[in-house]
Parts: sequence; C-alpha cells; structure tokens
Amino acid sequence: MKKQHAIPPMIIFLLVTFAFIFIYSLLAPVLYPIDLGATDIINRLKPPAFADNGSSEYLLGTDSLGRDFFIRLVYGTRNSLVISLSAMAIAVVIGTLLGVVSGLYEGWVDYIISFLIDARLSIPFLILAIVLASVFGSDKVTMILIMGFTGWATFARLIRGQILQLKKQNFIEASRSMGASSIRILFEHILVNISSILIVEATLRLSSFIILESSLSFLGLGIQPPDTSLGVLVSAGRDYMLTNWWLAIIPSIVIVIIVLDVSLIGDWLRDKLDPKLQTNR
Repeated sequence: MKKQHAIPPMIIFLLVTFAFIFIYSLLAPVLYPIDLGATDIINRLKPPAFADNGSSEYLLGTDSLGRDFFIRLVYGTRNSLVISLSAMAIAVVIGTLLGVVSGLYEGWVDYIISFLIDARLSIPFLILAIVLASVFGSDKVTMILIMGFTGWATFARLIRGQILQLKKQNFIEASRSMGASSIRILFEHILVNISSILIVEATLRLSSFIILESSLSFLGLGIQPPDTSLGVLVSAGRDYMLTNWWLAIIPSIVIVIIVLDVSLIGDWLRDKLDPKLQTNR
C-alpha cells in the first residue's frame, strides 16, 4: 500500500540542513565566546584554508580587521535568523488578530481594518522598512519591531478571507444555532481550520523576512558593526571582491541556501496542508 504522507528525501535533507544551520548558529556564543569588536590587524585579510597559501588556522580566512571570518559568519547567521523569525512571529500575531476581528465582525470594523490592510500593501515592504529604520534607528529590537509591524498585512488579508469563507459553512451555522458563542466558535472551529494555512503562509513568508533583514543590514540600516549579520558581511566584503572575493560571496551563498531551504519547505507544506490543493487532486 502506497504511503500518502511520506516525507520526500529532498525535504528531509532541506529540513536537516536548515535545522543544522539554525541550531549551530544559535549556539555561537557557547561555541565561540569571543569579543566581536576585537581586532588583529597583523592577520588581516588572510586567505581561507581552501585557497592558495591558505592557513588551516582560519577556516574561511580573516576580514579586513583580522577577525576570524568563519566565526563572524556564524554570528551573522544567528542574528539574521533570530531577527527574521522574531519579526515574523510578531507579524503573524498582529495579522491573525486583525484578520480574525475583520472577518468575524462586519460593518465599520471590517471597513477600517480592510482600509488599513490596503493602505499597508500599497507601499512596498522594503521601502516602508527602509523609511522606518532611517527614522527610528537600527538596533536589534527596533529592527524586529519594524519588520514585524510592516509585515502583518499579508497575514491579515489571508486570515480575513479564510474566515469570511468559513462563516458560510454549515458546521459554523449549526454550532451557532446550538447556542455556541463567538469565542467558542473561534477557538473550536475557525482557528483549527485556518492553522494549517497560516503555518504554510508563515513558512513561505519567512524567506522575505530574511531577505529584508539582509537588505537593511547591507544598506547600513540594520545591524551595526562590530556586531554582524549576513547583510553586514556582504556589505563589508564587497570592497574586496577583486582580491578577497570570499568575504562577500560566502555570506551571499549562505543567504541563498537559507532562502531556498525555507521556500522549498514552505512549497512542500503548501502542497500537503492546503485544502484547496488537496481537493483538486
């Protein structure tokens, strides 16, 4: 008998890869308890171990200030993932709350929230984040809040649309006719039915949050030196593309790997959990 819910080997590989990158980077302060601001000018711009005349002491060489590039890459990956995941969690909570309120309560409440959603989506995500980061600063907490408060609209629109469809279903009407309150219907029926779609959307949108954080840091509006992120590493390494190309290329490759991992996993989850795709098969 054919297994219907078997996870493809490629998805297992992607899950393991992302889990390894996330856990390993998260343990950076434990594995490499260093001062990110410390410099060693004597050992600046040493080539990585795989290059000609590379030193085995530094796996990926050193940057322009003599700092171990591999360690900074681990710390940078940690910051990028933590900021992106935290911001996405805020966006999911805000979007879900507004989408639920808009979908359940029609009239002027729905009108106001729908107007806010349309107004937010009329401004490109990156442009709005750049403006807010320029105004309010660029520390980690501020970045998380800016990204979270600018990324909620997609979730709100999705949840609102799903609730408007669910409200017309017979089981909702049956529960209401039996005296179930709106709160009970929300927790027992609506949230259960939209949870899978919300998980899929959050997974697919995570890649855009990672790209946004990297873009802000690349432009100098995100993480500030001596702290680091993937965008900071790419920005700092672009000045050495002709002589020490790995300083910009390696963090760029890490960004691509993480974004591809998340996007492909999200696409697979959509195929598995989206009820519309299931019914069309």
